[in-house]
Amino acid sequence: MKIFCPAKINLYLKVLGRRPDGYHELRTVMVPLAFGDTIDIHRTSRGIELDAADCGCTPAENLAFRAARLFFDTTGAPGGVRMRIHKRIPVGAGLGGGSSDASGVLLALNEMFGTGMDAGALAQTAKALGADCPFFIYRRPMFLGSRGDVPIAEIALEERSYLIVVPPVHVSTARVFAKMGLHLTRGIVKDIMNTYSNQCIVPEHWVENDLESATFDLYPEIAGIRDELIGAGALRAGMSGSGSAFFGIFATQDHMRHAMGRLRRHEGYVYIPTTRMTGDMYGDHRGQGVSGQG
Repeated sequence: MKIFCPAKINLYLKVLGRRPDGYHELRTVMVPLAFGDTIDIHRTSRGIELDAADCGCTPAENLAFRAARLFFDTTGAPGGVRMRIHKRIPVGAGLGGGSSDASGVLLALNEMFGTGMDAGALAQTAKALGADCPFFIYRRPMFLGSRGDVPIAEIALEERSYLIVVPPVHVSTARVFAKMGLHLTRGIVKDIMNTYSNQCIVPEHWVENDLESATFDLYPEIAGIRDELIGAGALRAGMSGSGSAFFGIFATQDHMRHAMGRLRRHEGYVYIPTTRMTGDMYGDHRGQGVSGQG
């Protein structure tokens, strides 16, 4: 079996403050992209094997490996699995690659072994692997709360094209949140959710990320990417998660192609033209091309 594991962007990310458990209370709109990793998965008689040469960690540390182990421990399904990750999502860029791979493994093994868990049960299982993992079970534009792991509402999103720009900078999410130094507050974005959750929203009207200023303070070399995307013609541009990836929003693919011709290319940067993910989890995904490095 081959499963597609989409990247994501945080179209909107509001940090309400620090929770009693030490995490931060978030409100975020996440969008799955038509660009991502793929994983080949084969059923075996026993054990877990993983070939993930480009993931930047050992197999045992990889979230996909941990997801497979969690699946077998949770379900008691007999047998094992052999997996190979074809890595295309840049590591440590705020695009959710590891989380998407982990959730993709849970989805695939649930089908392969016929364990019959519904999306809610899979999302609950995925929570143990990371805050972004439940979103990648649903794979739809969603408004989420808590640590970013609790769905609040599915979002209807107007179609746009996106240009993802990934600089060769690995951002520490822990350092970014520590830089913010916030305390818990409540109710700040409740009216926003009530206003927009039942409408088809315009993506460029939602672009906001509370982590940008802290990330720019720590990594000033990436602060100019947003302005470069706007200068090339993006309707809006923003940072995904804690960075280092940025996205520009364009009305059509033609507008995006024109912008790519105007955009200054930086050495070592990766430029990814894409759209949001459409269709089911195994197919109908566009925008698989990576335009290459500057």
